[in-house]
Amino acid sequence: MLTLSYRSAVRFLRTVPICPKPKTLGLENIPKAEPVIFVYNHIVLRAEPVWLAISTPVNPHVRFLTDFKLADPKNLPILKEDLRDSVFTQKIQKKASRFRWSGTALEKIVDVLSRYLIAQMNRFDVIIANLDYPTEKEEISDKFKTNLKALKKCVRCLKKDIPIAIAPSGGKTYEEFENPVYNTTIPTLASRLYNQGKVVKIVPSIIKERPAIDHSTYWRYVSDRIIFYRLFRQTLHLFKIKNYKRPCLTIEFLPPLTFEKENPTKSEKVDFVKDLLQVIYDNVKK
Repeated sequence: MLTLSYRSAVRFLRTVPICPKPKTLGLENIPKAEPVIFVYNHIVLRAEPVWLAISTPVNPHVRFLTDFKLADPKNLPILKEDLRDSVFTQKIQKKASRFRWSGTALEKIVDVLSRYLIAQMNRFDVIIANLDYPTEKEEISDKFKTNLKALKKCVRCLKKDIPIAIAPSGGKTYEEFENPVYNTTIPTLASRLYNQGKVVKIVPSIIKERPAIDHSTYWRYVSDRIIFYRLFRQTLHLFKIKNYKRPCLTIEFLPPLTFEKENPTKSEKVDFVKDLLQVIYDNVKK
């Protein structure tokens, strides 16, 4: 299956208007030739890693911490169901299910997209993590092994000054949970590198969508990248024929934080993550 390298994929997405292109702020806050962790917020569609990849330098390319469902072929049925709902609206799925040929065609498209996504994720050399909450003993053991391997790979990347990217709270700010679970991966990585004489720069990366990108607004963002369409809509707006408000996708890189502790306690790690999430939450809401 034909796949693209990370650099080629980023250049393609920056050039060809098939997805929203973010406006980037605060590039001067991204350290060079240092270990960096980009900490970003999820909003909708779980496409934020795409926006982040488009906005950051391509060399060295960012290694994303990714759910194992996106990179392991044995999880294809789960991924297909997830991808179907992400790409196609319920209305389209309902219409396709009316006829056997259209239902089969939709399933074939979803199957091809899912297999391509898995192949592409492996080409990008993502760092696979298990983000589930298993209850069975064997599943818990598998999760521990997967995440330990991911942690070691993160450390190896950071030691080589290869940046990694993590959504620290499973995608949402802790303000949206009654009983949040604070993931301490970021301070754990920072303390491990600190013990080896390196200070990791933790860069909060704030992704804002105005309006939120969903099935109904996606094409507004894509169309806005085509200059002739944009000029036409602006002309209509100028003559008060039809109102036009440009959609805006921005990524702002804030000044980096550090966690410089040799043997931090669990509470120190949790406090750092709380403060980090608060910074993200406050800036998302601005």
